[in-house]
Parts: sequence; C-alpha cells; structure tokens
Amino acid sequence: MMKKLISGLLLSGLLIGCGQPTSNPESQTSNDSSSVAETKDTLTVSVDSVKQDSVKIDTDTVAEVAIPHPKIVRKTYKAGNLIRPSMKVKGIYITGPTAGTKRMKELVELITSTEMNAIVLDIKNDGGRITYKIDNALAQEMGACIRYVRDMPGLIKDLHEKGIYVIGRIVCFKDPVLAKNKPDLALCKPNGGPVTDGKGQPWVNPYKKEVWDYLCALAEQATLDGFDEIQFDYVRFPIGDDANKADYGVDLKTYPREDGLNDFFDYANNRLHKKDIVFGADLFGTVIGSDTDRDRTGQDYVDLATKADVLYPMIYPSHYGPRTFGLDVPDAHPYGTIKGAMQLSQKQLQTLGDSIPVATIRPWLQCFSAPWVKGHITYGSVQLKQQIQAVYDSGYEEWILWNASNRYGYVKQALALMKNNGKSSGNEKADSTAKNDTTQATTGATRINDNKE
Repeated sequence: MMKKLISGLLLSGLLIGCGQPTSNPESQTSNDSSSVAETKDTLTVSVDSVKQDSVKIDTDTVAEVAIPHPKIVRKTYKAGNLIRPSMKVKGIYITGPTAGTKRMKELVELITSTEMNAIVLDIKNDGGRITYKIDNALAQEMGACIRYVRDMPGLIKDLHEKGIYVIGRIVCFKDPVLAKNKPDLALCKPNGGPVTDGKGQPWVNPYKKEVWDYLCALAEQATLDGFDEIQFDYVRFPIGDDANKADYGVDLKTYPREDGLNDFFDYANNRLHKKDIVFGADLFGTVIGSDTDRDRTGQDYVDLATKADVLYPMIYPSHYGPRTFGLDVPDAHPYGTIKGAMQLSQKQLQTLGDSIPVATIRPWLQCFSAPWVKGHITYGSVQLKQQIQAVYDSGYEEWILWNASNRYGYVKQALALMKNNGKSSGNEKADSTAKNDTTQATTGATRINDNKE
C-alpha cells in the first residue's frame, strides 16, 4: 500500500475532508400548504443488513494528510470515482449568524464535551447570502456577502484545534440573489414571472451550467478557506404548480429532472475531485424508494449515491405522511420511522451490488418538534436517542442533527442516554412495536415541500 504523508496545509489552506468508510437542511418554517404535496407509494423495507464497506477500497490511493493542529489527522480513500472520508462524523447544524455570536462558544463546548466531532456551517444560505466575505468575483459583484463571520479561516482554524470537522453548506438552486442579479439564470413561469417558494423566494434554473460553475467555484474557494467538506443543499428542482409549468429551456420528456441533476453531480464530481474536495448532498428522505418523489425533485437516490461522496438523507419523522412504514403518525414513532428509512436505504443501495462504490450515508435527524403535523409529539432527549439508536441498529454509524434555530438543549442528555444504554417509557414501547411494522410493505403519504422543516 502506498501511503503519502503530507505535512502542512495543502495548497495554502486546502484541507482534504474526512468522514468514514463505513459498512442532512433546508430552512425552518411552518408547514406551507401551497408547497406541500402528498404522494402515495408502496414502500417495501428489507431487514437485510448491507455494510457500506463491502466495496473494496483501492489501497494504492490512500492519502493521509497531517494538519498543523495536533488533534487533526485526516485520511481519505479513493474508491472508484468517489473520495471516502475516514472520520465517523456526528454533529450539528449552525447558521452563519449563530457562528458570529457568543452562542458559538456554547455550541463548541457542547461538541467537545460529547462524542460529537463536527458541524455543518452555512457558506451560502437559502436566501442566497454568503455568510462571510468570500474571494469570489460574482458573489462580490452581486453584493451576496454578509460578514456574519468576520474571520472564517480563523474560526475554522480554532475549530480544527479543538478537533472539530467543518462541513460547509451551500444552498444550490434556491438563490434569490443570483436569480435577481442574473435574470437569465432565473427559473421563470410561462408568463415570465419567477418561480418562487412559499415565501416568494425565487429559484434559479437547475439546468443552467453557469449556475453549476458558480456553486463549484464557491466550493473551491471555501475549501481553500479551510472547510473540510462541501455539502450541497436544495440540490433539487422546486415543487408545486408553478414549478411544473416553468420554462426550463429543455424538453423535460427527453431531458428529465433526474438526468439534469445527474449531470450536475457528474460536473461537480469531475471538477471538485481534481482538487481532492470531498462533497456531499442533502436529499429528501422520501425519495428513497419513491419513483414519484424522484421524478418531481430530480433526486435519484441510487444514482446520486454513485456520484457524491456523502449523501445526507433528510429522514425527519415529521416529513413522512400517515401510514408510512406501517406507522399511523411517523412523527410519533421516531425509532420506527428512522429505522424504516435506513433499512429502505440499504435495500435500494444493495441493487448496485458489491463492485460499485457508494457514498457514505450520513442522515439528518430531527432535533425539533413539528406542531404542524397532526398527531405530532414533543421531541426531547428520549426521541433523539431513539433516532440515533435506529441509525446504529440499521448498520449506519454517522448522523447530523438539524435545528434551524441551533437550539440543542437536550442533545447532551440524549447522548448520555445512549452511552448508558438508558431505557425510557411511553414512546419507547410504541416504537418497539413499530420495529416489526418496518419489515412489511406499507402504503403511506409522504410530505415533500420547499422547506427543510
């Protein structure tokens, strides 16, 4: 095995990212009926365990990078056209505004005092705003940069010194700033008006290669600024009547949405991997096993698992409609919902066989309550513990927690329950019953909307 040890920063600040070679965030709003659509699909969940590390790694392409911060030694493994991170990532989402305040210190202390080791930090948010002054001509020309974080490289350096892996979130095709400044890139309705979400925020056209170039240029510069990994969010097509009638500039019958996204991922893979940049993508959890949701969003779970290094399925229980996985209200059954989704992920990826490398699967878990869901429950340490346990019981090892307001008050208690193998009453019993339900073919409605929550 050839092993390279490189001391110092690579390309003046470029850090090769990490995750693990084992076996989620779109912004918080209330439920928006104008952008919520329900579909009914038969979901058959397998109980067979599939190990992500069943694909053989080419050990001749192992690279070890030593960063001049004592707690950071990272490895990446190239497997086919993917880069495999080696760290087992467990972390939380943090906005730019939060990162620029005193609250950041509290969140860092939460991470360093638990088994967590990572954060997902906004680079470009769903308002199209860059959260620091990035060296990108187009972003600066449009006035897209807001210095929530005054010294991003300095912040990342401090996080690295504490052993924290930093993932940069870039919202892709929901970009009001780009749409307004570059009207030729905006997604428009037949009458020429912009396609917007429930808040009136315009989208750009996912087929436009100029948009792809902007996103990858941001990813490249952010990596030079110290980010360890890039996470693309809103990397899909918008949903709703306006989106269905939009002028995409292509024939959707011959160039469907999923082909458009596949081409973007191929472009990102080819471009970013030339600079050893690890990248991942947030996907709706409901696209796993659903042809209807795949066709509407363009997100083909199996195809994208062969193109992105990491997939972040957003498998929040609140995103699933009644009777999915045999559960009356999935939001009220955290364990059963997460395990059903993760086992379905295994079944779908198993179709690729053992010879095709697949992405690291790192799901987003629900760290919030969803009062807009009929029959919802209040989430706390027990419900979070159940979700994490379901991930582990399904053969996966990584996760990221989503709370749009960055409020993680019960996380430490949940992780203590995990460590102590603590048992709880009430919902735990209901979820124990739900474990059996996930092995059955079920029919249920999924909630897909243009909001992360």
